[in-house]
Amino acid sequence: MNKKFALPFVIAFIIISLIGCQTESVSPLSASLSELSGKVDIKQANQDGFAPANANTTLEVNGQVQTGDDGRARLDLSSGTIIRIAPSSLFTLTSNEETSGGLITKIKLEIGKIFIILNGGQADVETPSGVASVRGSYMKVEVDPITKNIYITCLEGNCSASNPAGTVNFTNGQKVILFAFDESTGTWTAPGVLPMTQEEFDEWLENNPEAKELYDQAMATITALSQPPATQTPTATPTLEQALPPTEASNACFQVVNPPAGASLPKQGQVNFEWTEQAGAEYYVITFIDANGNKATIQTTETNPSYYIEIFPNGGQYEWFVTAYRADKTEICSTGSNNFTKPKGDPTPRPTREPQPEATSTPIPCDPCDEEGSCYDTYACYGD
Repeated sequence: MNKKFALPFVIAFIIISLIGCQTESVSPLSASLSELSGKVDIKQANQDGFAPANANTTLEVNGQVQTGDDGRARLDLSSGTIIRIAPSSLFTLTSNEETSGGLITKIKLEIGKIFIILNGGQADVETPSGVASVRGSYMKVEVDPITKNIYITCLEGNCSASNPAGTVNFTNGQKVILFAFDESTGTWTAPGVLPMTQEEFDEWLENNPEAKELYDQAMATITALSQPPATQTPTATPTLEQALPPTEASNACFQVVNPPAGASLPKQGQVNFEWTEQAGAEYYVITFIDANGNKATIQTTETNPSYYIEIFPNGGQYEWFVTAYRADKTEICSTGSNNFTKPKGDPTPRPTREPQPEATSTPIPCDPCDEEGSCYDTYACYGD
């Protein structure tokens, strides 16, 4: 080839190579540890074992953080998002990058509890029993180490939770429980939305000083709702018919069938809720109100869904009714109310984790582990 013509090609090749090198050298969003207390260990993606973490250590993508029974840490993303890690937790930062739809942070939480204060974008938390997501808001995700049930609270914003049985969206002051796969029946339980308890609001304030303003707003709202009208003397919680607008109570069309009025339900196990079909309905919303006036709603397209009664931990009498909606989300009508009673549910045990052996360069065998070699009940063989 003539050197006169070869020179431009050589220059072009060098420019393209330089551009490629510059693209590869762009750093991913950083994630820095701080506010360490107690036992906090870290393992980067290219390391064999965990080592004590230091303040300002950068957690790389696919890196892991593990806290002991007394361990706590704060993870600050360069985007401004804060993730607080509670004691006895193990999680992996699987992705932290900009996409065409904005910043997406993905986390795999094996055990323990994390609080996410999101500054724009989206965070997805993969757990053993489903996925929790939040957009621009405050969300807590907790994995029970024994049952593998997932407890998710949404202090503010747009949250969602999903498992193979379905997906629900929830928002300010609401929570969802993702129950683990039921091996005895071979089924998953569809998630439902419930109101947060006072203890769950307090938990946010105790662990996240940034939540103070939202906490105060929530408490003010709860206090206002609990006050009786000025013209009435405080009495017992009103019945459902008294609480609902007259047009809803009197416009009953389709009817509830099961459980029958006044039924006494067990404190655990599946219960079938059934009603007749409403013409033109695209979906239904079941509303439950307990004796304290706490309200929970579940959306479904079925007319005879079954739910684990454990999603209602309080004992006593419950009022419930069903509302039918068209495809354009306009309300058609509501059934009359029905009621049932149930015993108070057993509290979920929070066992103390047994002391774990110090990580060494040689992984300690553990059993049982799944087919991929991951172990949920000990850290020793995780990821090997």
